[in-house]
Amino acid sequence: MIGDCPILDLRGDARQRGRQHGEAARDLIARHIDLWRRETEKQTALPHREARDRMLGGTHFPAAIRRWTPHLWEELQGIAEGAGQALDDVLALNLTDEQWWFFAERQAEACTSFAYRDAAGVVWSGQNLDITGWMDGLQVILRYGGPDGHAVAATLAGTIGMTGINAQGLSICCNTLLQLPHRADGLPALCAIRGFLDQPDLAGGEAFMNHVTHASGLHYLVADPTGWLGLACDADGVRRVESGPDWYCHTNHCKDTPERASRSSGDRLAAMESALATANVKMALTTQPICRDGTSPTDPIGFTIFSALWRNMPNPTARLAAGPPNSARYRDIALSPISGCN
Repeated sequence: MIGDCPILDLRGDARQRGRQHGEAARDLIARHIDLWRRETEKQTALPHREARDRMLGGTHFPAAIRRWTPHLWEELQGIAEGAGQALDDVLALNLTDEQWWFFAERQAEACTSFAYRDAAGVVWSGQNLDITGWMDGLQVILRYGGPDGHAVAATLAGTIGMTGINAQGLSICCNTLLQLPHRADGLPALCAIRGFLDQPDLAGGEAFMNHVTHASGLHYLVADPTGWLGLACDADGVRRVESGPDWYCHTNHCKDTPERASRSSGDRLAAMESALATANVKMALTTQPICRDGTSPTDPIGFTIFSALWRNMPNPTARLAAGPPNSARYRDIALSPISGCN
């Protein structure tokens, strides 16, 4: 999306926020559902309704969401109500990582994340958030109130958040790790992301991640003004990933088994490590292999739908590009809401 995507200012309780999201992005959500149906039929060779019902009937995700993040279950219901869509369809949109492993898709590799301290000692973190090219044009930015102030989440219309930062400077980025174990009664990844952003600081965020059972294998790079952590989360629990004091990055393979890295994951990790070592992060985000725009013959699947740069300070400004940052412009998003939605 070369142009700017909508910012949705969401107020009130969780159900109200969901309804506002659904109403404001109604056309985009309808388009998202239509595209999801088409692409799911291609992936599974099943009618979309059968694929959706198999996934929801063969798992226990609603119970997990109600158990660990009940306010997000309310928000999902509100999105469906505001958009005039079936709750099952909205829920399916929010199972991005879970759909990959449920239908035995092993080619999905998404995202390059990073954190570093600048010369003044300020912590920065962020990611190129990659999914697939058909999702380009569905981007929205959610700006909403939480327990301890406001937060910004970058996501797709009808979904609750894929990366973000809150008013305390606490941020979360993610990397798919399909090689890690999953479970059908765990908390879906997008709910883990939003639940983390409800926490006040890095210690609280790590405690939340340890408290829940995770549905999917992911690496989360989490940061606040004091520093960062790499957390490998899966059906078996949460493990810290070793990090140096000055910078850290991750792609789509476990760093203790580099021999299992795909070409794309290994190339992106090497490029990000080089960029961090030479203080050249912004350029790296806008160039291949980290910037994924569908034009690389060795990486035809990955596509950057957001490039995020978080300055991990209280009351931060979020810098986001809604698309591959070699074509989509970055813009600064204040966490304080404005009147209405734009």
